[in-house]
Amino acid sequence: MFIAITNSLFSREIAIHIVDKNGSSPIYGAYFSYSTDELPSKESNTNKVKTEMTDSHGNANINVDGTIFYEVSFVGYRTKSGSIPASQSKITIVLEEDETMLEDVYVEGKIDERPIKLSAVTTQVMSAERLVETGHGSLQQALQHETPGLNIQKVGFGNEMSMQGLDARHVLFLMDGERMTGDMAGNLDYERFNLHAIERVEIVKGASSTLYGSRAAGAVINLITKKTTKPFEISAGARYGMMNERNYDNPSTKDYMYMYEKNVDKPNLQGWLSAGFHRKKFTGQTDLWYGSTDAFNLYQDSNDEKLYTQEANEGILTKDTMVIAQNMRPPLGIEGNQHVSASQKLYFDFTKNVEIQLYGTYFHMNTYDMLKDLVYTFSNDMMCGAKAKVNIKDLFTIEAKIHNDFYNRSKRHERRDEINKVYESRIFQPKFILSSKHFKRHNLIAGWEYISDDLTSDRFIYNTMATRSLRETEIYAQDEWQANDKWMLSLGMRGNHSKAIMRHRRFQTMPKFAVKHNFTEEFCMRANYSINYRNPSIKELFFNWDNLGMFQIKGNEDLVPEKSQYISLGGEFTNDKLFLSATAYTNIFRDKIEGIWRVYDMQYNFEYKNLNKQVLTGIDILSKWNISDHFTLNASYSFVNISKTDGLQLSATSPSAATGSLEYKLKKDKYALTAVLSATASGKKRFDVQDRLYMADEGTSYDAYYRVTLPAYGMANIATTHSFNNRYRLTVGCDNILNYKPKTLGSGITVFNIPATPGARGYVQLEVTLDKKEKK
Repeated sequence: MFIAITNSLFSREIAIHIVDKNGSSPIYGAYFSYSTDELPSKESNTNKVKTEMTDSHGNANINVDGTIFYEVSFVGYRTKSGSIPASQSKITIVLEEDETMLEDVYVEGKIDERPIKLSAVTTQVMSAERLVETGHGSLQQALQHETPGLNIQKVGFGNEMSMQGLDARHVLFLMDGERMTGDMAGNLDYERFNLHAIERVEIVKGASSTLYGSRAAGAVINLITKKTTKPFEISAGARYGMMNERNYDNPSTKDYMYMYEKNVDKPNLQGWLSAGFHRKKFTGQTDLWYGSTDAFNLYQDSNDEKLYTQEANEGILTKDTMVIAQNMRPPLGIEGNQHVSASQKLYFDFTKNVEIQLYGTYFHMNTYDMLKDLVYTFSNDMMCGAKAKVNIKDLFTIEAKIHNDFYNRSKRHERRDEINKVYESRIFQPKFILSSKHFKRHNLIAGWEYISDDLTSDRFIYNTMATRSLRETEIYAQDEWQANDKWMLSLGMRGNHSKAIMRHRRFQTMPKFAVKHNFTEEFCMRANYSINYRNPSIKELFFNWDNLGMFQIKGNEDLVPEKSQYISLGGEFTNDKLFLSATAYTNIFRDKIEGIWRVYDMQYNFEYKNLNKQVLTGIDILSKWNISDHFTLNASYSFVNISKTDGLQLSATSPSAATGSLEYKLKKDKYALTAVLSATASGKKRFDVQDRLYMADEGTSYDAYYRVTLPAYGMANIATTHSFNNRYRLTVGCDNILNYKPKTLGSGITVFNIPATPGARGYVQLEVTLDKKEKK
């Protein structure tokens, strides 16, 4: 399969170009192997076999005499072999995707797209096409069922995300590499992400502050949106699911509460439309999405219990003490919503060296809670920007970007024309990036970024709308050096200057070092060390909000940036049947910023402070086994151990989590069937919550901690997708077929982070796709 060569007097240069099956996307990192010997087997001596790797344009050049035979291989594609006669000086080789192999092929970094096997850091990539086929109705559902250790759960005021023991403040969400605003507690409106407009989801595991800056101390989740390569393509679909809970039957328009009753019982409905076209140097992509869900209640099975342990209350208690509330806890209302989003992207490829992109998105959502106050919350987000990319011969590439994201949230009365603004936030971020592959085996990148972050709210000064701001300037540089076919080294540095941190050092530096070694074509290992940071947010610095005397959130202007040292070591094995990856890591935090409940005699305060030290140690395991042409088994496991603070476990993260799925695929003529049984499980949680304990025999109250234990749980989904003529797709499925419902919601004023599920619910989904293929 390799090469037979007819010697000639002079060698010639052969230009190799490797693309995917539609001929429009070059394949970066494909292996082109050739030799002066004839078809050597893997067991024979292959000293004369030479291998070249294609660059980001899918190109490679070789100098050789006579006729050659070649073999081209790349993860996710079928291996292809052939010959090049002595008279030919260039060739384009088209690879076809292999559906039985791993889909996780590319990761888009600051430099360009690159195969995961070439990346020096651990990255998980999920195809949105597969996520839809699996039956996931939203991005948050897909992330929970496909990523071990990632949870998006209810905590009483909305969604709360955690990953590898860190909350959303340490997980950076990006869309096409750009930041988004709109969060108050580190969490975004995850409903704004249209799963049907996404091409793939990239998750960079571990700290990545060197390339991505603050908030990337835990992970980076980058959503890469669709860009059609066809002359014309349009798809439309709808999804209908069972209601979570019918709260009101046939509400009457004469009822004073009619609007409330109607809004909390919205149908579980989605509809979407995607359209794109590609004409020579011009490409356009439009995506529309509508969705609604109904509100429902979760119920606790028994009265609140607080276990005050002797261990956590040394000097106060001589034995463990259980306190049981006299009254049953009221139901926890899970809000429903109604949302719509639209996005437009335009691409101009003036020449092969000049590219320009313009983009804009709009998102609106109404949120309906279960409080009978005739008030609902609505949010708006508008994001827009421009990108320009210029290639200066083969020397370097210059990129300039301007990005804006404006978000606001308000409350509106359902009967009166009365709107009260809650807050608004804006991010303005210009970037300048210089990258080069001019030097052989080096990928160089350097960049400058400016971040302007403004938040306007009445929660800084009582009953007064005021604005607080952060201004950050960052520079960074990184070199990825492919030393040889075995070794890849990555070295980087980032500097950050923040104007908001007035009382402490404003400039910080964060180095990074990563190494990857290929022992064979199938097995490699990665090691990573980096220093990372997170600047305190506007809320953590400046908030001063009293919630009707029930509790108060207090910011702290004396906060310093938290720093962490991240160390990881992992191995990866890949062939056409099996993928197995395991990574062990530790994340050592200094001055970690946490919100701590402080309980006073008449007041609960949520106060931000820097912890002296916190250590997270864990392991991530990912696996995929192509059992046969029809069956594929996916399994993953995550474990994290979080150190205690002053003998207390303040983190509510489950130490262990697992996901798994069994997929069956069948193709026959113009019909295709995909059946998926997927499951996710979370281990038992134990953590301490601060409270005020009154000792009746002493007539005195003390600061005390009670122990919370939440049971392990598991949820499973099933879905079948039927495709006809590669145009029509019907999906029927059921979420949470085990009918799991949480039984413990919280204790006191604390609401524990729990999966917000009403139990088993079925759905049906239909999608139609029409396209026009490129003329040959």
